[in-house]
Amino acid sequence: MTQQIQKINSQFFNNRLISGFALLLIAIIFASILGSGVYGYGNDWYAAYHKHNLGWGGPWDRLGYIISTLSIGGVHIGVHLVSFILSFSAGLLIREHLRFKESYSLIYFVLIYIVAIHTWPIIMSTSNGMRQGLTMSFVFIGFVAMSRKKYYWMLLFFIIAMLTHKSGRLLVLIVAFAPIINSLLAGHSHSSKAILNFLIGTFLFVSAYFVADIIGLNEKGEPSKIIGLDFRFAFIFFAGIYVFLSFLFKGLTDNPFNLSLYYFSFVAPSLVMNGLNYEYERLGMMMLIPYILCFGTLLKKSSYQIYLFTCFLLLFLLTIVTGMFASLK
Repeated sequence: MTQQIQKINSQFFNNRLISGFALLLIAIIFASILGSGVYGYGNDWYAAYHKHNLGWGGPWDRLGYIISTLSIGGVHIGVHLVSFILSFSAGLLIREHLRFKESYSLIYFVLIYIVAIHTWPIIMSTSNGMRQGLTMSFVFIGFVAMSRKKYYWMLLFFIIAMLTHKSGRLLVLIVAFAPIINSLLAGHSHSSKAILNFLIGTFLFVSAYFVADIIGLNEKGEPSKIIGLDFRFAFIFFAGIYVFLSFLFKGLTDNPFNLSLYYFSFVAPSLVMNGLNYEYERLGMMMLIPYILCFGTLLKKSSYQIYLFTCFLLLFLLTIVTGMFASLK
């Protein structure tokens, strides 16, 4: 029995080591291709990010500009760096979920990973919305640290996420809240957790709505405009389904990562009620991949593999059909 356990641990370690190498290699290749403009660049690149070593922004988002426009010796490497961080962080998060579901096939991971980094949340953040992409990436890495109960590393990456874009402050406040509540409710039954989490979520929704209004988060006082297609209602639908299913399946709230999505499903829609439509859609984009992964935890191993591949394939096709690749020039 001891030898069998050692063999399983050894196989897992080797798989993790090999998949880590594959992840790193793919991220480097992806960054090289995207950074070189093979797919083209987004509008934000031509508007600002093509410039060198920008020091724009305040103390809460200057780091995002610094990384995105980093240049050394007159060579712009920021776009390469952002593309690498985006793809690497997404790969880490996907691999962590595959490990959790014991779907640790290297070929399957590589296939899912390559498709996923060519979908809207990743590809549109490599040179368009680069700072939001950085925030999303460091939150993803923080999620991985959270799932491994490395809370000091989680806090470090969440702090970096807060310093790359102003949206990071709201996003981190939501997700960093989850491990505390998860610990406090550890001994409760599923029905008790479902009710308590719903009450907490409702309180967070109401609080977020009034706080955003009081501090004047919507500075212009009028609804912000959606750029391109409007996905607000799709994101609101995902949030509602997630909350509804949490009453039926304890897996959607039984760990800090999933609970983060649960509270996000309450807080984020409050932005829409304050007229922050564009901001809500960007947050929805950042959390789209975590939503896909979390819904998959409800399925058995074989169904989960089919579900995950289908979701990322459909998201990839949506990215093409909606003209997002075509918008890169």
